[in-house]
Amino acid sequence: MFRKFHLQLTSLCIVITGLALTVLSCICLYFSESGVRSQAHTSFLAALDSMYQNLAQQTSLSHRWIRQMEHNHQFYLRISDNGSPLFFQELEEAPVPQKLWSTAEEKARTNYGIDLKNPGTLSVLTRYEEFPLVCDGEHYNASVCLIPRDNGYIGVTVLQPLAQMESRILRQRLVFLFAGLTALMLLGIFFWHFTGRMLRPLIENRKKQMQFVASASHELRSPLTVILSNTAAVRNGAMEGDSHFLDVIDSEGKRMSRLITDMLQLAGADNYSWSIHPEEVEIDTLLLQTWEHFEPVAVSHGLHWEISLPEVPVPRCICDEERIRQLLSILIENAFSYTPSGGLVKLTLSVLPQSGRSVAYMSAADDPLHPVQSKDYSAMSHGRNRIFPPLPHLSARHDRLCISVSDNGPGIPDNQKEAIFERFQRLDRSRTDKSHFGLGLCIAQEIAHLHHSQIVVADTPGGGTTFTVTLPLSISDRTAG
Repeated sequence: MFRKFHLQLTSLCIVITGLALTVLSCICLYFSESGVRSQAHTSFLAALDSMYQNLAQQTSLSHRWIRQMEHNHQFYLRISDNGSPLFFQELEEAPVPQKLWSTAEEKARTNYGIDLKNPGTLSVLTRYEEFPLVCDGEHYNASVCLIPRDNGYIGVTVLQPLAQMESRILRQRLVFLFAGLTALMLLGIFFWHFTGRMLRPLIENRKKQMQFVASASHELRSPLTVILSNTAAVRNGAMEGDSHFLDVIDSEGKRMSRLITDMLQLAGADNYSWSIHPEEVEIDTLLLQTWEHFEPVAVSHGLHWEISLPEVPVPRCICDEERIRQLLSILIENAFSYTPSGGLVKLTLSVLPQSGRSVAYMSAADDPLHPVQSKDYSAMSHGRNRIFPPLPHLSARHDRLCISVSDNGPGIPDNQKEAIFERFQRLDRSRTDKSHFGLGLCIAQEIAHLHHSQIVVADTPGGGTTFTVTLPLSISDRTAG
């Protein structure tokens, strides 16, 4: 389908461009040919004027002079004295057929009243006319002149073939045609590649949509099959312990609900219908609440669950609290899912100064060379008590907050760090954990984009993965970001 559309789009571009080139070429040719013809006609008139003046002033005509005029101006001359052709012209083999001379003289007599054989009453001034002539498909500039003399008159017929000018115009047309075809061919190649590049995102998007539909259908079919089979078992009373089947149905129904919710959220992001409600949020408080919320989950997984906050107060952040909470939940659940029992998952908040160099925070004197050590709070699998000390003042020099979730799990290979944000992409497809569909990180990335940020993936020192999100502190910062 896309290949046919590619061909049609390229053909449309070529046709439109070809029409534009044709119109422009015709306009350019028209003015160019008009200039050539005008120049040739002006040159012909100037040559006639000069020659007729010389003929009027000369008392005798030489064969050499006549041949020189013909050669210099590409003329054919026929001169008569009182209606009789010159003697030496009668002796020469005529390069121009008699019919052509007769046609020119007849047109001069009929249209302009100049009769070389019967001039009638002559004036004292030279009389001549020039006109175009077509004979046997050939084009000429023609002129007929009567020059009075003391003892009569001299009649002159001039023919200038336009074959050379027509040949020049034809060559010019061929050049324009060749240049236009070459330009059209090059533009066709360009349009083919250009439209291909334009369609490439659509093709990739269609492939992703097909993969998304196939993956979503597979993911939905699995819990649906389980629900239907357990429903049939309960209806048939094949086995005792209906509560077990009902629990499975409830679990799989919730799983389908989560998947449908995730897909609807992504559909909203694709349609640009997602919206955020920015407000001032105490981001450190939000992180503490999130950490406390996931503490029982960490205990159940046997994980070391730590949080690291600055000892100085963190400025309020302009963001959507619920969206950021959702983003953090996705990253933390992802870390819990891939970190083995006994591993460490850490939630860290740091401040990025205007210089762009990331430090946990600055001292009260705002000296970048003396950073204050951050304070770690941890909840181990045994769930010990926590005491949070009061926080001193933080300078307003810092304009961005960095939130990171790190673990010491198996890590992510470099060639898969970008792929994990694609839909239904899971690093380990052999996992039996049914609570993850491969949509979480994609949703988290969309939330980050709504806040003019992004999620950066890096390796944790010593092994594991760290996800980092950078948030601006103000609306202006977010707009600039």
